Amino acid sequence: MLNYILLLLAGCPAKLDFENNNLSTDSVSKIADEPPSQLGIINTDKCDQKTIGSTVCNMVFYDQNKEVWELYDHEGKVIILDFSTVWCGPCQNAGHYVQPIQNDYAGLIEFVTVLVDGATGDPPTETEINEWVTSHNVTTAPVLYADRSVLDQTGETGYLVGGFPTYVFVDKELKIHSGAVGFNEQHVRSIIEELK
Repeated sequence: MLNYILLLLAGCPAKLDFENNNLSTDSVSKIADEPPSQLGIINTDKCDQKTIGSTVCNMVFYDQNKEVWELYDHEGKVIILDFSTVWCGPCQNAGHYVQPIQNDYAGLIEFVTVLVDGATGDPPTETEINEWVTSHNVTTAPVLYADRSVLDQTGETGYLVGGFPTYVFVDKELKIHSGAVGFNEQHVRSIIEELK
């Protein structure tokens, strides 16, 4: 069994003294009429976030449109999970590539920004999500109202993130293909080409 290893390429170091900041409905105004029973990563004994080739656990968050986004709904597509923060300069830079890549592979991929921190290290606010969407010209790529509950130094209940942005590539069968810390457009596109 291969361990899920992320190489530090370039990015903002992760704050390792995080707390579980679960998203409350107060964080998102006027959310869907029927909220999901659970937000965040849904861990079971049949999935994990740390082993190459393993089935990734389901993840449920609200997106920028205040609609429920569920990872398992996108089986059959290549999924790129981009763990980013508002305060991270390299994340901001990489954010400009998300929608163009989503457009180039329309229908084949789901390029998802999992925004875990706002500018102050707290979960992102509605204003910060809207600013992210506007400043990066996002139209169809999901930007999720996430929090640090998706991160875990052990990979047992969340993702191993050594810095921001961190990318996790999930194949069409919802299995973890690889991961990387730091953005490189050519690398992202080469993984998509391999998996599509």
